Amino acid sequence: MQLPEGKTGLLAGAALAATAAGAAAYVYTNKITCEQGVVVFLDGSKNGIHLGKCESIDELKGQVEEKLHIEDCRLFVEQAEGRPELSSSAELAAALASPALRVSGVLLLLATADSQPLSSTAQQAPKLLPIPAGPKPLPLVGSFLLYKQGGRGHPAYNFAANVFAPEKRAVWGDTVLIVLPHSGGPDGEVLKDVQPGLLDYAVATCDPEVVAELLARQEDFPKLWGRRKAERSLQAVAGNGLFTSSTLDKDWQVAHGLLPRAFNQIRIKNYFGVLLDKTRSFVAAWAQMPQGGTIEGVSDWLTCMTADAVVKAAMGMDMGNVEAKAAGQPLHKFIDAFRFCLKSALGRATVESEFGSLAAWNPFFDGAAALAKKKASALQASHDVVSELLERTRKGEIGGPQSVLSAMLHDVSPSTGDYVRLQNIYGQVMNLMIAGHETTAATLAWALYYISTHPEVEAKALAEISTVLGERCEPRADDVPKLLYLEACFREALRLHPAVGTVTRDVYADTTLKGTWFVRKGQRVDINNVALQRREDQWGGSFGDPNAYNPERFMPGAAEASGRHPNAFNPWGFGVRACIGSQFALWEGKLFLCMVLRCFKFRVPEGFARPLPSTADGGAAPTPHHLALRIWKRKESGAVLEVAAAAAAEASHGTPLLILYGSNTGTCEELASSLAGQAAAAGFAAKTASLDSVMATPAGPAGGALPEAGALLVISSTYNGTPPDNAAEFARWLPKQADGSLSKVTFSVFGVGNSQWAQTYQAFPTQVALGLARAGATQVMEMRCSDVDSNDWMEAFDEWQREVLRGLLVTFGVNPPEAYVAAVNSGAAAGEAKARLQLRLLEASEPGQALSVETVIAQLRAAKPDGYHLLEVLENRELQGPGASRSTRHVQLALPAGEAGQYSAGDHLEVMGNNDKALVAAALKRLGLTGAERVEWRSERVQWRANIEGGSCSSERVQWRANIEGGSGSSERVEWRANIEGGSGSARSLGGSGGLSLILSVSDALTWLVDLAAVPSKRTVSLLAEACPCPPEAAALRQLATEEGYKEKVSGQRLTLVELLGQFQSLSVSLDQLANLLPRMGPRYYSISSSPLARPGTCSISVGLVAFTTPSGRLHRGAASATINATPVGGKLLGCVRKLSSSFRLPKDPAVPVIMIGPGTGVAPMMGFLQERAALAAGGAALGPAHLFFGCRSSVEDFIYRAELEGYVKSGVLAGLHVAFSREPGASKVYVQDLILQQGAALWGLFEAGAHVYVCGDARRMAPDVRNAFKEMAKSCGGRNAAAAESWMGGLLEAKRYLEDVWAG
Repeated sequence: MQLPEGKTGLLAGAALAATAAGAAAYVYTNKITCEQGVVVFLDGSKNGIHLGKCESIDELKGQVEEKLHIEDCRLFVEQAEGRPELSSSAELAAALASPALRVSGVLLLLATADSQPLSSTAQQAPKLLPIPAGPKPLPLVGSFLLYKQGGRGHPAYNFAANVFAPEKRAVWGDTVLIVLPHSGGPDGEVLKDVQPGLLDYAVATCDPEVVAELLARQEDFPKLWGRRKAERSLQAVAGNGLFTSSTLDKDWQVAHGLLPRAFNQIRIKNYFGVLLDKTRSFVAAWAQMPQGGTIEGVSDWLTCMTADAVVKAAMGMDMGNVEAKAAGQPLHKFIDAFRFCLKSALGRATVESEFGSLAAWNPFFDGAAALAKKKASALQASHDVVSELLERTRKGEIGGPQSVLSAMLHDVSPSTGDYVRLQNIYGQVMNLMIAGHETTAATLAWALYYISTHPEVEAKALAEISTVLGERCEPRADDVPKLLYLEACFREALRLHPAVGTVTRDVYADTTLKGTWFVRKGQRVDINNVALQRREDQWGGSFGDPNAYNPERFMPGAAEASGRHPNAFNPWGFGVRACIGSQFALWEGKLFLCMVLRCFKFRVPEGFARPLPSTADGGAAPTPHHLALRIWKRKESGAVLEVAAAAAAEASHGTPLLILYGSNTGTCEELASSLAGQAAAAGFAAKTASLDSVMATPAGPAGGALPEAGALLVISSTYNGTPPDNAAEFARWLPKQADGSLSKVTFSVFGVGNSQWAQTYQAFPTQVALGLARAGATQVMEMRCSDVDSNDWMEAFDEWQREVLRGLLVTFGVNPPEAYVAAVNSGAAAGEAKARLQLRLLEASEPGQALSVETVIAQLRAAKPDGYHLLEVLENRELQGPGASRSTRHVQLALPAGEAGQYSAGDHLEVMGNNDKALVAAALKRLGLTGAERVEWRSERVQWRANIEGGSCSSERVQWRANIEGGSGSSERVEWRANIEGGSGSARSLGGSGGLSLILSVSDALTWLVDLAAVPSKRTVSLLAEACPCPPEAAALRQLATEEGYKEKVSGQRLTLVELLGQFQSLSVSLDQLANLLPRMGPRYYSISSSPLARPGTCSISVGLVAFTTPSGRLHRGAASATINATPVGGKLLGCVRKLSSSFRLPKDPAVPVIMIGPGTGVAPMMGFLQERAALAAGGAALGPAHLFFGCRSSVEDFIYRAELEGYVKSGVLAGLHVAFSREPGASKVYVQDLILQQGAALWGLFEAGAHVYVCGDARRMAPDVRNAFKEMAKSCGGRNAAAAESWMGGLLEAKRYLEDVWAG
């Protein structure tokens, strides 16, 4: 830059006005000693970097290039005319010496990279200006009096009137600089390299455009709590919670990933019962007031209401403040404690306010010590309340899986993968308990005040209530969204009196605002909500005075019609710091107003002046000061009060109900969880536990923990005829109980089984029912069971669930809550509205990138360590012979380090498949989506119950068997492993970790989360018929829901839900509705075909591809088998080792003879056994004889593992290899059971030597035929009659010498 003589003075004169404005605004000359530094903006960037004083141009360029990560930079003077380039140290020195070139104390420069010239956009842009100066600050106190003076009752209101009243804005504008001397302190680590004192120079605004920019640039303008003294004082008592912490704080980031889920739309609707019950109590309390009587302390009453509601809903504890206040008893200790803590933190607690004027003037009274003692006591009381909540949650006395406290104790944050620190839980709870009720209470107080003083508003509100409720005396959950005018009343009160008067954001880097102003890193932007929400240009016009109450401003279409800026209403905050409880507050507010206005008429007492907003009563949000209301009961109140009284009496009869389950894969555990939810809705105090867990703490008759009070319900499956792993101890305990010893126990049993295991179908549930009855327990209902071999097996559970709860209510003579009765009468179980899969389609404007599958899996594993891994494929080779019509793959996988040595030969690999691309494309087409859209997935604990039951089990649970002959190679086994009889509906799926909130593409969600190939159940078809708006199509759907129609045209055709929806175009289905009409994508289980002794760190599986054309013409490919088949070496599969049974193992003594039967892919676990025997032999172990009976179609087509098996024969690992060919050319059909009979004499000798038998394969035909063959052998070779042969087989089963790992075909 060429600086001719006199240039510096010329520039100084030209910019004199700007310099004067900057000096006046920042008052640097007499307030702050400003370091002469440099701020450099890279061409095109809004953010700059601050550099200290540089002696040479080369030094300056070096720093710029280092910090901006550029090369060959050029520098230009932002404030000089023409923006000339700085090219020498002399020019740099001259620029630094020129006040005219500085803004807010620093020299502004523009930089380009790679020796590029300054862009034309930068050349033509106007010069940056300092923030305009507001009212002149006073010595020492700066702008503080703008908050103190004005008589408006609250600092934010005073400031709005003093700075942003229309006539003031005409002078200073919408955004001004104010000076708040000594308001800050050490910034801590969140802001480094900040010039001291910049926090004192705040940017105050009521401009919605500024709010919009802060929203769009949240990383540049984060909320940094604790920089001002008042914030640190409040944080000292309220902790480091969601409101009182910085966006950059790890505690905030962790909690923000967890806590918002407690207040999403689904949860809020579930809270309706809590809100209704508390509002009923409130109505009953105010109904005791005399007609025309005056209610003093209205704000206190509302604080009791909202505090009780939020704590009960979010944490499960009813503080009982409404009832206590009605009875004239002390409120819960938390109320007084937190109020004093707030007063103390905000400097409002004085000796006079707390101890009286006499104490204040008493020279012998140590007021400071007394205040400190009272504060310490209040803090301790607050801590005690939180500790009590935590302890009761930990013990299971309050809360439950959806409790906020439970989430903080047990769940990891989806945003960080971390748990909430135990030390931070106090702050989070305090923030929730304070912010969660004080703001709502204040808004309700203002709403009641305005409605009571505006009869025309009251009339419209009553008309809407009457229209929505009709003849009913109180609302239902579905009514709340319809109360649009009441919502407008609430929002209008919140507009005039925002609960948070000032919302702050901090400047994180030297930057620009509105492309016009330069703001320094470390400054703060204060948004005055009072002024923002009373702007004439946004809230006046046809709606009248913006300072007057008019709910019409918030009726549908009003904002659009008036051209209102979307950021002109800011009471909830914005962006990532928006209030998480805003929707909860709206629901609570509308329900409350609906109930109290239905019952009461309100007027302010005569002579009552318009109240000022005040926090003098101790609350966090400004309320109408000393609000009092006169009250009259309306004629409708009688019916409301009768319902409220009855509901309060029957809210929960609390009859104990213990629900025990026996479950290996989790199906029965999930059914127990579902039943517990329904029982709780019916008023029972329900708990769930495994059958074995109750044995651990003897508390009942005969040493068992079975309840004598209340009832016992048992849900269990059978594992190949034996108890599930978590019911084995109970199975041993029950037969030992003396007759009559359980006479005080009331019970019912529900069995879950698969009829393909004909010989052991419902064996263990039957044993439990008979055993309990024999020991004297009273059966409230005969044992019911469900056969998962049918498409509608869940309907049997639904029916038992409803009937057993009805039976228990009658048995104990108790009444369920009205909501439960109404739900049952309407055909839906109470509590059934919770979606099984929580998906929310995001708007294009909502933030968040769709996560990759790898990232999703990593976050799921962080939340649930026993979940799935991405397993690398090391080998994937074809096992079938050339020209074979089918495919069977040998797949070797690398196991993660923590899992590599934790499996044994005989274990299983659990693999999560995904939907075929064609299925996903069809679903997207039906939904009218591209797949690229983003969806928020709330990964809650998986529930079987939903308001719409889709197909209740995987489409591959029952497979077509046309290509399977004699069990010779069941390729379907690997597609749905139902090793647990009745466990074919595995409850495992992606998610189930509780509390994760993840963003996926719609395509990925449909690929991984739901089973698109599932056949919809009859119930689903019925529900579609009910929802169908077209009468002819509804009639056709009803026909399909009949037994005959369903069998012929739905299940018989193997129609998918999308195919069915394609036939009925009048049905409108959203993404979340479709997802909840479908079952979750379940895992598939594969017997591991390797031993860790042979190849540590890896395992292998043998996978038959499922592929066939359905009668409807759709090509079906197995979700898991097709994925595995197509995954190349180096690719990844989603899976983990799963120990479904601990008994399918080789004998501990390798010398014990073994007999293995494994046709087709049933040979997989036998391959693992043989690998293990080979490794043991290599180590010097003496092996007993081993025989393998293998079956396939032909020697050239599907004799899988032939080379390996023949090698084991040669090495002596295998004494006999017996292969049955069912399709060998020129030979008759032979099956494995035929070869067993042929080898009977030799095998009988092995049995006499203690042989163990292992059977793996088809349960429907092969397994029973093999068992019969061995019994025939016992008769022909062992000389036993039929009864003795049956007894002999039973002895083998009991001794665990005859083991089956079989599956439903």
